[in-house]
Amino acid sequence: MPEQPAPLVETTRSVNMAKRRLLILSHARSVIASEGFDALKLRDLAHRAGVTVPTIYNLIGGKTDILALIIEDLVTRLKVVHERLGAGEVETVFEAQIDTRIELFATDEDYYKAAYIAGDRSGLFEQRSPSGIYARSLQLTTSACREAQKAGLLLGQVTAEKMGQQIYGCYRQARQDWVNGYFDLNTLREQALTGVFLSLAADAEPEFHKRLLAKIKALK
Repeated sequence: MPEQPAPLVETTRSVNMAKRRLLILSHARSVIASEGFDALKLRDLAHRAGVTVPTIYNLIGGKTDILALIIEDLVTRLKVVHERLGAGEVETVFEAQIDTRIELFATDEDYYKAAYIAGDRSGLFEQRSPSGIYARSLQLTTSACREAQKAGLLLGQVTAEKMGQQIYGCYRQARQDWVNGYFDLNTLREQALTGVFLSLAADAEPEFHKRLLAKIKALK
């Protein structure tokens, strides 16, 4: 009887391993998002995923490795979002930044909540890196503020760097409240954009100031 081709056997095995790996990560994200970081226990995770603890170690590793993979995936997805953002009027740029992130979060809220929780609690979140997502986000906001100053929309009494930090801080605080379950994505958008527009209004020339206040009033 002829033997089954080795490549086919290896492919089937690899596919099954990948499926179990994804299942384990899916349950890990669900636990972190719904029950908190400390609720993630390998024995419980193995039970939920229908595997053994040694299988988790063989496919992924320990708890730190699971968290690292969740965070790494988050970083990759956010980089794609950043690359899609273009230029435009300053308030439109900030709206696009926030709306694009919210659209992404809406595709799998449990996943993104878990990823941010894991990043904050594990010490693995790459915002400490000068070339990471945190630095990229600050660069986007600072660049937009600098362009607004060049266009005469902002008076320049507050530096672009300081304004960028304040604006991103408003978004981060709103995002963190959503991660912690204090409100939904619609409220995240309203809170973040209100903070952004108020920050810009503090240094805006008169007509731009009126435009920003109208934007705030229109938020729902």
